[in-house]
Amino acid sequence: MKDSFNLKPFLVPLLLSLVLGTIFIRHQAKAKNEKNTQNQSDIYQKINLLTEVIKKVSDNYVEEVSDEELMMRAIKWMVHSLDPFSAYMSPRELKEMEVETRGQFGGLGIEITKKDYYILVIAPIEDTPAWRAGILPGDRIIKINGEPTGDMTLPEAVQKLRGPKGTRVVITIEREGWEEPKDFELIRDIIKVKSVRSKVIDGDVLYVRLSSFQENSSEELKNAFSKSGLYEGKIKGVIFDLRNNPGGLLSEALKIGDIFLSDGVIVSTKGRRSSQSYKAHKDSFDFPSGVSLVVLVNQGSASASEIVAGAIKDTRKGIIVGTRTFGKASVQTIIPLSDGGALRLTTAHYYTPSGTNIEEKGIEPDIAFKPTRVQPISELSPQELIQRRDNPELDEAVQFALKLIKPVPVQKAKEN
Repeated sequence: MKDSFNLKPFLVPLLLSLVLGTIFIRHQAKAKNEKNTQNQSDIYQKINLLTEVIKKVSDNYVEEVSDEELMMRAIKWMVHSLDPFSAYMSPRELKEMEVETRGQFGGLGIEITKKDYYILVIAPIEDTPAWRAGILPGDRIIKINGEPTGDMTLPEAVQKLRGPKGTRVVITIEREGWEEPKDFELIRDIIKVKSVRSKVIDGDVLYVRLSSFQENSSEELKNAFSKSGLYEGKIKGVIFDLRNNPGGLLSEALKIGDIFLSDGVIVSTKGRRSSQSYKAHKDSFDFPSGVSLVVLVNQGSASASEIVAGAIKDTRKGIIVGTRTFGKASVQTIIPLSDGGALRLTTAHYYTPSGTNIEEKGIEPDIAFKPTRVQPISELSPQELIQRRDNPELDEAVQFALKLIKPVPVQKAKEN
């Protein structure tokens, strides 16, 4: 006779457990719904408060101001208060940004950021009105055409600095070591950014200057390498100059990093919603092994420049020479909006291959080097400016890099 299993002793506890479990789940769901309802109620109260404030200001402010203008100001400050690099962009500002990344726009040729209560110069772009006037990395723009910049967002400052070719703008600069601010009167021009300049110096060393990361910068770099004979073994060393390079497109930084690295991680990003590692891939344009690489950096090297310099340093593909870089390690994503504008929102921070976050710290060079002869660009004549641009071998930092690639042999004393 088969043994039978009596379920009755377990039936009541089982049913009781199911009932209690159902009650608990429903209670949790109810509590969650009540919390969500309360959160929604709080949000609606804040929206009502915002509407009330706009109405009060519109009705009572000493000067007439429209509800639309007040609402736009509220939107701009809401986003800008998150960090210096996040901003709401109007349709016109979005179009200007898209034009800039193509390498041509109207303005002064100056890369800036917002820091504390002033506009900070990251770097002037070469061969532009700002560069020729002697604007330097670290300069603080405290006024634009007499208007204080303390309350300006970064896009607002950019908009005021740009304009049609031939128009005038006055910027007031504070500089370390100056007793008083100085006014610079500049004439706007069409800014055509030449992303890559290169020259073979000392017979078999390629000097490459990358001024910004814009569309096709990686292709320009490949072309410079190809024309020099780098891939045919004609070049012994490369000096890659990222000084005063304020950054640009992340996509181009990844492509250029992929040129110098044949494998491994170029950079990794970590955000609230996702994290990602970008890896190099082996191809015919990889930087040849056995060729020395020296990367020049300074305080004006920022963002995308730091991604590439950090990847080269951490993977020991080359030597970083100069001074500590700017220290911008955040990624901004362009999010389109229904009005034709967009949010430029910080969505992640990036980390070098070793996992280092360089935000506000910068990248420390492998070899520190600071030129002893510093002549302001504003003191140079147009002929001297052209000579400096076309003859990088005259630059003190380049000369130092040359010695690292081609050290002077030590002569032994002759025996008697």
